[in-house]
Amino acid sequence: MAAPESERPLAALLGRGAAFEGDLSFDGRVRLDGTFTGRMKASDTLEIGPHGQVEGEIEAATLRISGTVRGRVVATTLLVLDEGGVIHGEVEAAAMEMHPGARLDATVKAGEPR
Repeated sequence: MAAPESERPLAALLGRGAAFEGDLSFDGRVRLDGTFTGRMKASDTLEIGPHGQVEGEIEAATLRISGTVRGRVVATTLLVLDEGGVIHGEVEAAAMEMHPGARLDATVKAGEPR
């Protein structure tokens, strides 16, 4: 039986208090708790923690947001907007899950294209 998503090891952690700018791409599960400006692409799971702040473009297979994102978001498999998560901008997701206490202020395209 596969481990739950939150128990899979992190391939990278961009910690709280750190600031990054530019283009980043990752394989495996990645978590951002700092500040990022630019383009970020993850072939697997990208988590934006409660203190995470992103301005730019994000693309990931599975994207879980508990922090704040301003810009364009693409989730090719699943977008999860957790309590405290905020998105301002554009969203494109194959499937979406939004929890109470989350905020979505965006243009949204959800579901599989026809």
